[in-house]
Amino acid sequence: NHVHMGPSSPLMALQSAVDGTTILSGMAIMSTHPKDYARINHLTDSLPEKVPGTHIVPCYGVHPWFLHELTERDWEPSSSSGLPQFAQELDALIVATPNAIVGEIGLDRARYDPHTLDLPTSMEKQLTAFEIQMKIAAHRQRPVSIHCVQSWGSMMQVLSRLKKKSRLPPTIYFHAFGGKVGTVDQLLAICGRDCTFFGFAPVINFRSPKTANVIRYIGLDRLVIETDHEDASRVPESVENGIRLLANALDESEDTIVERTTANALTLYNL
Repeated sequence: NHVHMGPSSPLMALQSAVDGTTILSGMAIMSTHPKDYARINHLTDSLPEKVPGTHIVPCYGVHPWFLHELTERDWEPSSSSGLPQFAQELDALIVATPNAIVGEIGLDRARYDPHTLDLPTSMEKQLTAFEIQMKIAAHRQRPVSIHCVQSWGSMMQVLSRLKKKSRLPPTIYFHAFGGKVGTVDQLLAICGRDCTFFGFAPVINFRSPKTANVIRYIGLDRLVIETDHEDASRVPESVENGIRLLANALDESEDTIVERTTANALTLYNL
């Protein structure tokens, strides 16, 4: 389950699994900015102690919505690696945290500053940050969680360039996937069928009439459950909705959806 940090603790959602009110065996807790890293470290250490048997996957990276919050110093090259300071910090965290992945990172042409009506971060700078973080994931052989909105052409160009250099991460997850059937074919051709997974967040994707057809085209072997909520109190209900919606789209039992998507998540996150 792909979640963010918000007003309520992820502990609430995990405890609901313990008392049997929802089916939740773990969380991939996404960062959006380096300011999130300390709290993710704390949750990664504390949640398994409070809810034994759960899988907590720490996820480090800078989301395209928050790149504009990086300072000039964050972009200065490190004297040791040549990477920008924010990327050097990311790389160090990934090395220090064996089960961590890179995420949530990506590209977004749809989110504009309401005052200037411009992108908060130029597409050129988004592409630079995205490629740097993808190369870290590939170098450290870690999975990656990708956000992509109205940027599929640019996304394909970056992925193709990284593939030619053999610098794609071992597994790639396109979260809250909003692409078309043709987009799926392109991504699988570039990234590899066995290495690529897709998620659909009920709060985002299930408003679209095309979603069920895309889910059926992808097939159950490439799907994982996600919610994309910041408020953990909403996660249990959203997980159940996601299971139900996938079951209806694929004409499978809810038990089958739970079993298969759990297995997919364990493969995706190398657990």
